[in-house]
Amino acid sequence: MKQVIFKVFAVFVTVVAIAMMGTAMATYLVHPDPRAEMNTAAMQNYAFEEVPGETPQWKVTRRFSADPANPKDRAAVATVKSPYEALTKAHKDLATQLGTKTAEMVTQKTTADNERTLFAASQEQDSLAVVERAKQLDQVSEQLTVALRTRSEEIQALSVKSIEIRRETEARRTDVLRLRHELEEARTDLFRLTAVRRDLADRLVRLEIENQGLADRQSQVSGEENSAYDADPIK
Repeated sequence: MKQVIFKVFAVFVTVVAIAMMGTAMATYLVHPDPRAEMNTAAMQNYAFEEVPGETPQWKVTRRFSADPANPKDRAAVATVKSPYEALTKAHKDLATQLGTKTAEMVTQKTTADNERTLFAASQEQDSLAVVERAKQLDQVSEQLTVALRTRSEEIQALSVKSIEIRRETEARRTDVLRLRHELEEARTDLFRLTAVRRDLADRLVRLEIENQGLADRQSQVSGEENSAYDADPIK
């Protein structure tokens, strides 16, 4: 009977040992690798440093500053005893940063929504103002078009009148040139007539002188005859 009990106990111990060995192997094969987790994309901003000693520790620090205004601030996150705890601290710090950024983004979105609402209201007012201004500009444009058409007609009338005046001016210029030519001819004739008059005056003076000489001669001749008649009355 004792042998049976010992055999059963031995079998039980063997089964328990195999079960524990299987559990240990399963735990070893299934448990996460902390170093692999440290190299994931989510942990790129964290540096994990193992500090050796009697009680090894893990130091977690940020690779880059979380404050854009202070890029050199690479604060230490935590110093813990196990790599799993270090990963936990890093994930919590990342969650805190993401929560802060999310809150900032929510605030920015709220501000942007308010600004968009105000901008939409102002745009509506601006659109109404632009439409009204466009109507006013259309009226001004029509008035300017009418005024331009009137000025164009006036310019055309002035152009026609200018052509007539130009033609009349050319005719007057032709008349002036003709009259100037006639004036030059008249001056030439006057000069010629003056010369002829002077020549005739000279001739007249000479004839008067000759006539006076003849008259004097006749007087002398007449006086001689009278003297002779007085001396001989019979004659």
